[in-house]
Amino acid sequence: MPDDGGNLSIDFLAGMTMFMIALIWIATMIPGLLIGLQSRSIDYDAVAYRTGVILVEDPGMPANPPWETKDDLQKDEIERFGLTISKETPNILKLSKVNRFFCSTSFSYPDDYQQRVIFGDRPYRFNISLTTFDGLMKNSVGDIKPDGYGYIRRIVKLKYPSNATINAPDPNLRNSGIPNRVLTHVFSVNLNCKELISNETNPAYQINPLRDQIMINITNLSMAHNMTYLPVPPAKTLDSIKIYRQNPTQPLVQVRTVDDAYIDGGSSLSAIPSGIIDNVSVIFPVGFFYGMANDNTQLYINYTFTLNQADNFFNNSFTSPYPYDYNPSRVTQPKLTEGVLEVAIW
Repeated sequence: MPDDGGNLSIDFLAGMTMFMIALIWIATMIPGLLIGLQSRSIDYDAVAYRTGVILVEDPGMPANPPWETKDDLQKDEIERFGLTISKETPNILKLSKVNRFFCSTSFSYPDDYQQRVIFGDRPYRFNISLTTFDGLMKNSVGDIKPDGYGYIRRIVKLKYPSNATINAPDPNLRNSGIPNRVLTHVFSVNLNCKELISNETNPAYQINPLRDQIMINITNLSMAHNMTYLPVPPAKTLDSIKIYRQNPTQPLVQVRTVDDAYIDGGSSLSAIPSGIIDNVSVIFPVGFFYGMANDNTQLYINYTFTLNQADNFFNNSFTSPYPYDYNPSRVTQPKLTEGVLEVAIW
């Protein structure tokens, strides 16, 4: 019995020693396990990461029609900011969304952003910026960053809109059957929604007249004249721009007359220019055609010009409009430029 008691005491001491060593080792590990819950910096990193994901991987809400088409009086209808074209194109941002997001006259910092992109109960301060690598764009919203903050950096691509640049002297814009010295000249531009939307094109490069900005430039009007003996080309007047739509089962219907979507020489105008010497550009902003067309609709944009002096000018019949499509010889394709979106939260 005495020998058995000695063995028991040694086993007890060995077991207690192992237990104490394990207890001490666990006690030293507990602070490391809890450091993530105690660190404010890592928490801010998580908020910054979540904010970056929302901006570059989500198109925002509402999505149909897109939130960027809401004007300042409708901004309460915007539930969530998102800059990407669609959920299928993460990290590819739409220019119209970016311009709207960074518009300081429409949205106030931090309140409008707190409830639409940060989604936090705490009064976070932040700085969100987007810079393209070509140096053509640098936008930011928020405060100057302090010494410590949570941070995320996302490499993105920015999609620019497409445009059709129509050279007036182009023989394809002339109708040889029209005699010289005709005062009024009409031609049209066709937006075939079904072709543009259903075409098997990557959404990053797709032209969508229902959601994208559409720009039509008419250039070199003075060179479209044969009256070379005149010292100054006759001035041209753009009388009207009218929009028609046609579905396969419906006749041609006029749906809108443009009255406030033009620029001439880079200046925004509230009325049609009274005299154009060389160039005219017309911008149809994002959402302009929304509600007047669907996938099966063809939109015709009719331009009517009057010359102050009769001359041979481009004149297309309505049955052969200028196509706005994916042909690079007629339409400048949407381009993508790389940049970086930075989100700092504190």
